[in-house]
Amino acid sequence: MPAVTTAPEDSAKFVKSVFWNILSVGVALAGGVLLSPYLIRKLGKEGYGVWALSFAVIEYYWLLDLGFRSATVKFVAHYWTLKESRKISEVVSTSLLYSSAAATLIIVSISLAAPWVQQMFQIPEAYQRIFVRLIVITSASWCISIVFGVFGAVLEAVQRFDLSMRPALAGTIIRTFGTFLLLYLNYGLIEIGLLAGLSQVVTFALQYRAFRGLFRDLPVSPGHASVPMIKQMMGFGIHTFAVNISQQFLTQSAPLLIGHFQQAVFVGFYALPVRLLQYTVEMVARIGTVTNSNAAALSARNDQRGLGELAIFSNRYCLTCFVPIAIFLGVYGPQLFDLWVGEEFAKNSAPILPVLLLGSMIAIVGQYSSTMLLQGLAKHQIYARGLILEAILGVITMWFVIPVYGLMGAAWVSSIFMIANRCLFISWLTSRMVGMSFGGFLSSVYASALLTAVPVLAAAWGLHSTILPGTSWAQLASAGLLIAAAYYALAYLFVLTSDHRSLVILWTRRLAVRLRLS
Repeated sequence: MPAVTTAPEDSAKFVKSVFWNILSVGVALAGGVLLSPYLIRKLGKEGYGVWALSFAVIEYYWLLDLGFRSATVKFVAHYWTLKESRKISEVVSTSLLYSSAAATLIIVSISLAAPWVQQMFQIPEAYQRIFVRLIVITSASWCISIVFGVFGAVLEAVQRFDLSMRPALAGTIIRTFGTFLLLYLNYGLIEIGLLAGLSQVVTFALQYRAFRGLFRDLPVSPGHASVPMIKQMMGFGIHTFAVNISQQFLTQSAPLLIGHFQQAVFVGFYALPVRLLQYTVEMVARIGTVTNSNAAALSARNDQRGLGELAIFSNRYCLTCFVPIAIFLGVYGPQLFDLWVGEEFAKNSAPILPVLLLGSMIAIVGQYSSTMLLQGLAKHQIYARGLILEAILGVITMWFVIPVYGLMGAAWVSSIFMIANRCLFISWLTSRMVGMSFGGFLSSVYASALLTAVPVLAAAWGLHSTILPGTSWAQLASAGLLIAAAYYALAYLFVLTSDHRSLVILWTRRLAVRLRLS
């Protein structure tokens, strides 16, 4: 394993970026946890299923991104490191020109096709017209995202996650509290769909303001876009596009196929644990998001040793952050769902949670940083092909499995394929990229984090069967805190390297000094 040579100031910058990413997703997670049972109660099972289905449909719009957002992050990070402001202007202007064209195409197409889309699913008659209007509204919100999200991508590329995530926090807070208020006043799907669009407007307006504060004199206009830059960004982005299209099929094919073969209410049963895992996984995988721009900067400096360290430790610490969550959900999942959303959702949703949790932890969390590293290095072509194959095989398998085995069958297909491809295959690719053996890379990422979890998992089952069965929120909170405290204490000793333990002590002392001074 390479020695850790990261400078303290670089590590501090990395941790600061990770902090803002995790805080943003953490607030979204808290809002989703609090809001989901209220949504189900106020909208009803069918209404919630229609809400989940509408978002499953619009997620496919990201296919039209063609990898331009990731290309924006890659090339802005590259030219920022080389201090070439003229090229940054060209990248941003070209990205805006393309995203505006894609947004126009979507809003025109969906306005005409929405009634036909509705006929593909088993939508209850009372919700059919609402579903059509909701698709148009959420599509308009997506169009705002793809155009003005360019400025957020630029902020991420220069590793100013504080400037990009503060507006995201503001949008999340507006959407969460606004939805509570609308539901309390007995408004329905259309109104909360409009609110979601409004929160997007606030987020991107604030991100644009932050962008202009950082790039005061940077010219951005169609006149600064160029055909050569379009070709350059598409050359990079086409492989990211293959990754995105595959991930959309992998994420959304199960809800759409469930909606095709079964009633819309079952989409809600499946979507709830998936959404819970998406929030919790994304919260820790934000470490990997920071890896993208860091990898691009290291590549620009030809720092091969730094890339090796980044590949190992970003993956390992993503996994370390997630393990206590996985232990808690694996042991207390049924009790959590019962208290959170009620008996019927617990009966249908809780059984598939451990299956989805297994794949999410091993594949998505454990190797998310690898995907970002490969993108940052523009070496993700083979991985993109692997995702395409996973998506094709997954959709074909689910087509036959869901009618027979229902939600559980969909969950097992999803987990098995993601472990095979997004854990084992990408680990092999990344190990080659950083000059390590396949077994050595897997061991460096997984061994210490998972072995440390064994005694904590055993203790959690002991708590569950004795003094903390999870029959109240107080018991669940106590169990969660005990699991986290026990695991992180052991992880400090057995997962962190000695250099990183020293950094933790250094940051703790600095924080204590700042608190005393304040």
